[in-house]
Amino acid sequence: MDVSMPVFAPEIALAAVVFATVFVAYTVRKNMLTANGALAAAFVGLWVLFWAGPSWLLPLFFFFFSSILLGKLNKNHTLAADVKQGKPRDAWQVCCNGGVYAVLATLASGGCAETAQALMLLSIAGSTADTWSSETGQFFRQKTVDILRWKPVPAGLSGGVSWAGTAGGLLGAVAMALIGSGLTGNFGDPKTLLLVSAGGFSGMLLDSLLGAGLQARYRHSESGVLRDSGGAGFVLQSGYSWMSNDGVNFWSNVLLVFFGYWMI
Repeated sequence: MDVSMPVFAPEIALAAVVFATVFVAYTVRKNMLTANGALAAAFVGLWVLFWAGPSWLLPLFFFFFSSILLGKLNKNHTLAADVKQGKPRDAWQVCCNGGVYAVLATLASGGCAETAQALMLLSIAGSTADTWSSETGQFFRQKTVDILRWKPVPAGLSGGVSWAGTAGGLLGAVAMALIGSGLTGNFGDPKTLLLVSAGGFSGMLLDSLLGAGLQARYRHSESGVLRDSGGAGFVLQSGYSWMSNDGVNFWSNVLLVFFGYWMI
């Protein structure tokens, strides 16, 4: 496997470090990221810049700022959602949503660049679709059902799906597909649009399936309230205590890329 190491002029490298420093300070000050989350995001960005080039930062920025914007607009975060919902994103969230994209960027300048770039788009489209789905689903508060058991669950619970959330996820995948088709030099190319849109949407569904089947769910022993996080009076209802929403995001992304590799 051919992996070519790009070479940057010292002034470009210095400018990138300065921009990353400003990014860390700004996102922490604006309560978008925790301190460790901002450092992790800066590292991911610099890694992608170094290996894949500046244009491939665009999908990362779109995912990050669109997710932040939707989170700010959405005032309907529920108690059923993960305990991190609506809070500044930490390093685990950054790495579980953008880590696979960054690893694939390492191969984006070598002999398998075309494949690596396609998988990068699939990865970030899956993360975008999942985040948009979660935020829009909680915003509209429609009837939500467990994707595996098809029984009503509280809006915001991992593994729950609604029409609004599903539509939001699809829009996120299509938006990333449009960006991706521009990056690959074929803006509006039907093949790229279909691949990334369908892949991102599938990643969202895969995330919901893992959330419903493996992620820990807790029920209050007296009130019967069901949610993703534990606490006083809550007992494990289903899933595994070690499987969090971050873990579901990571493994769904890995599986999406794995299956995508055999499809492209």
